Amino acid sequence: MLFMNFLILYNSAGKLCIFLLVYSRDNHYLKDFTMEHDMEIIASLNEDNKLTFLKVFAKLAAADGHIDSEEKDFIDDVALRYGIPSSRIAEIWQKESDEALVEEVKNIHNRRAALMLIKEMCFLSHADDDLSDNEVLFIGKIGEALGVSLEKIQEISNWVIDRLMWLERGRVIFEEVS
Repeated sequence: MLFMNFLILYNSAGKLCIFLLVYSRDNHYLKDFTMEHDMEIIASLNEDNKLTFLKVFAKLAAADGHIDSEEKDFIDDVALRYGIPSSRIAEIWQKESDEALVEEVKNIHNRRAALMLIKEMCFLSHADDDLSDNEVLFIGKIGEALGVSLEKIQEISNWVIDRLMWLERGRVIFEEVS
């Protein structure tokens, strides 16, 4: 069983950031799986676009063939934080083809939101240390639909990997690993 805690901070630019910390039952730190959300960007999206973000997250979480209850609970919680009414949360979990989601993301016209979605997809795909071909292909399809070049997606992915390595190094420095 996983336990999740949210750390809510303001960065140096005064932007609200939410960090997700994931722990196992014995409180052993599993992963610094970070989902930062610039809430101004999220707030600028309409409800359907927010729902599209979450559908993309759910589809990516299922890329390995199944969705753990922890993943489902996490995405449901993010939906509530995004202001999605509980009556619409079931829509996140309806089976949709990649092509249908690609068409939905084309309705996101905010460049910052598009880049943020790709960043969050990269964090999600690297969360289990097993980046599958299905995840890479899906991120590429979504990025292309949003007008994000493959080079930019690679740049974002490399930034995410660098950040995860930096955070891991911090855990070693501060003796937070066992």
